[in-house]
Amino acid sequence: SAPLQAVEAEPPADPGERLGYYDGYWHNDSFDIDPENGLTDAEIEAIVARAMARVQLIRGLRFEEDVEVQLVTRETFREEYGGITVGNASGPRWTLDNAQHEALFLVGPDEDVVEIRRGNRGDNVLGFYRPSAGDIVLVSEAVPATLSDEFTLAHELHHALQDQRFGLDGLEGGTLDGTSARNGLVEGDALVVQQRYEQRCESGEWQCVGVEGASGGGSLGEDFHFGVYYVGFFPYAEGPSFVRYHEARQGWGAVDAMYDDVPTTSAEVVHPSTYSTEAYGNATVEDRNAASWDRVAVDGGASHATVGQAGLASMFAYTLNDEYDTERSVVNRSAFYNTENGRLNPRRPFTYDVQYAEGWYGDRLHAYRRGDETAYVWNVTFNDRENASEFRRGHEQILEYWNGQRQTTGNGVVWTFETGPFDGAVWVRHDGRSITVVKAPSVEALDAVYAPAPKP
Repeated sequence: SAPLQAVEAEPPADPGERLGYYDGYWHNDSFDIDPENGLTDAEIEAIVARAMARVQLIRGLRFEEDVEVQLVTRETFREEYGGITVGNASGPRWTLDNAQHEALFLVGPDEDVVEIRRGNRGDNVLGFYRPSAGDIVLVSEAVPATLSDEFTLAHELHHALQDQRFGLDGLEGGTLDGTSARNGLVEGDALVVQQRYEQRCESGEWQCVGVEGASGGGSLGEDFHFGVYYVGFFPYAEGPSFVRYHEARQGWGAVDAMYDDVPTTSAEVVHPSTYSTEAYGNATVEDRNAASWDRVAVDGGASHATVGQAGLASMFAYTLNDEYDTERSVVNRSAFYNTENGRLNPRRPFTYDVQYAEGWYGDRLHAYRRGDETAYVWNVTFNDRENASEFRRGHEQILEYWNGQRQTTGNGVVWTFETGPFDGAVWVRHDGRSITVVKAPSVEALDAVYAPAPKP
């Protein structure tokens, strides 16, 4: 086996070969290491250097500097890093974030989507890379902390490589849809590398360190929120196929170039051939609010929300899991779940190409405040009338699922919610390619949010 200190041999002269070599270690070196009872600093350094050589070889890019990797126990993670993997939103940004998830019937007006995300992450974080510090923290279920396998390490090392070569801090998504799209590239790229790393370990081509039978991540808590989870999981489900599509046609160079022109809509990730085309555009919302309602404006950020195809698909898929009415899900399980032999496909468990979100062109949501009350106006626009009609039918089923009571008016349909987890009034109007959804605390308040609204 290879020694744990750097080998004496000089680095290879050929630059192409050097991709499989890092800091004294080759990608195909074998180590006599038993991680069962923890790892020494020297062992961690050797495993990390070999993993960096492997990531370089798979991805065809060289690291520019070393990456510090820290192993911590689950308890240490909770105490020191508990909030780091979920962003903290407050004020107008939080109001807008909550409003868009309320429009998707994922959270109610009295719930906090940031707290739901934090609860979802709970004990399921396996590791993370911090662009600000350039380091990696891996979370171990064992005491002392050790490596259950090299796969999370490979994934996070690739994030470090992306950051060193392309700069992850500068790739801000803006809206929820923009973030889903941007992360589709970032996480898709990392997952393709991780999956190829796993294949070489499993085939025996590479000797890989790990604890036999160990599995990372805790169980889902009883308050786990599948709807919010589906929104956040989008990049991991659809990103790899997006990256593979472009790599297969134009090589890794085409993927590299995307970091200067990141996808801007989740629909581009779902439909890779539409990347960087004119297939998508902007939906419009005109502010018609009375003076008693203030438009929510975010300083230094987008003052509107866009949920995208990923958000729409999550809205429909949530009815598969929510306990409110499990017998009346709006989509079939096979429409969202990818199963093999009765189990979810681990590489692509979900597909966000559900029929009611098909033909998405753009969407835009404005949120409004009156004291501690919130309201929103949301326009969803499709490529054609047929797709808009299909979405309207699906959206009506969502409203019915959550126990909305329908009242037809001259210029749309008003739904009220008196029982169930949601409340207030929703006015829906279909106009050609667009659906406009207005939500207010009551039917009487609809007109003050978006005039002229139907009168009670």
